[in-house]
Amino acid sequence: MALLKSTITTLGATPVTKPTFDFTAGDGSGNGPLKGVFSNYPLFLAVAQTFEDTGVRAYKGQAGELISNNDILTAALKIHSAEARHAAHIRYMRRNLTSNTTIKPWITGKDTGGIGDLVQSSYNGEEVTSQAGINIVGINGTGVSANAATEAFDEPLSKDAVLAIVAPFIV
Repeated sequence: MALLKSTITTLGATPVTKPTFDFTAGDGSGNGPLKGVFSNYPLFLAVAQTFEDTGVRAYKGQAGELISNNDILTAALKIHSAEARHAAHIRYMRRNLTSNTTIKPWITGKDTGGIGDLVQSSYNGEEVTSQAGINIVGINGTGVSANAATEAFDEPLSKDAVLAIVAPFIV
């Protein structure tokens, strides 16, 4: 957090005020659809996974905006890398906790990893099988499946998409 505030201030801007969060996705009362997020460990991991997956895609989505400033881009990509490692590890934790071998350390298609419709907006767009305008399914006669193609890359999220995803958690 200090790195982000320092970077924003160095650029002559003012960091936003720390928001108030309701991790139950409610109105601040703690009674939203994710009630129990801090007492139900599997639910806690599911919410954490979604936030980390969203973070990875959010940083990727802003990389193009930061490309003109190498220092800021480098800092953002370091954070992006940490978010990706966190996302993979939380997925491993969920898999080990539940013995659900369908939970992978990466996103397949737009699958939520068993979390469900409440977080679907964090995963929409991940079903893309083309990169740089080239469909990589079966590329050069290989056996690259659609699932493997979607697992190979995290798709970027726009600022507006990220704000819409996190809006239910900010009071």
